[in-house]
Amino acid sequence: MTPLSDKQLEDSLQKTLKESNDCKKVWVFAYGALMWAPCFKPEASSTGILKGWARKPCLWTLTARGSPKKPGIVFALDEAKGKVCNGLLLKISPSRLKTDLLSLWQREMYTGLYKPAWLPVTTEGKEIMAICFVVNHDHKLFIKDVSKVSLIYAISDAQGEYGTCLEYYQKTLSSLNKLGLEDTDIQKLTAEVMKRSNI
Repeated sequence: MTPLSDKQLEDSLQKTLKESNDCKKVWVFAYGALMWAPCFKPEASSTGILKGWARKPCLWTLTARGSPKKPGIVFALDEAKGKVCNGLLLKISPSRLKTDLLSLWQREMYTGLYKPAWLPVTTEGKEIMAICFVVNHDHKLFIKDVSKVSLIYAISDAQGEYGTCLEYYQKTLSSLNKLGLEDTDIQKLTAEVMKRSNI
């Protein structure tokens, strides 16, 4: 898997910023690991809901939470009519905008798994346009279809540089719980994986 070059990352970042009406107020929508391990110190944070999208297990992970022999499966945002994805809005400080965004791009866009998009996230009764990392359907690690059984086995068996795949799901649920949020689909899936793993 070839990582994007520094120029490709910079070009992607600049293209994304040009699509915003106000580059000085940048919010990022966290729905997975960014909730518990952001790569920057947010100036402010708030819970948010993204309508028409879902937190979907649809990406193979061969290093972070899996290996080439036993790949894991992690989340990405994918369009889903009638669904919602709740998570955490993180505001980037204007004084650290360039450095923090570059750190974010180096982490999330390193191999092109995602596509950055400005999407309306509802928080405290209003909509905020935020950067959301949505799945890149053209990436070779994108999973179009996977059976429930295969999904459960992959999550329960996989382990990578950052820990087990199951831990990734548990940390996501724990982060949501601390924010007073829930994802019933992921909660049920995680419970099935834990049952299979005798946890």
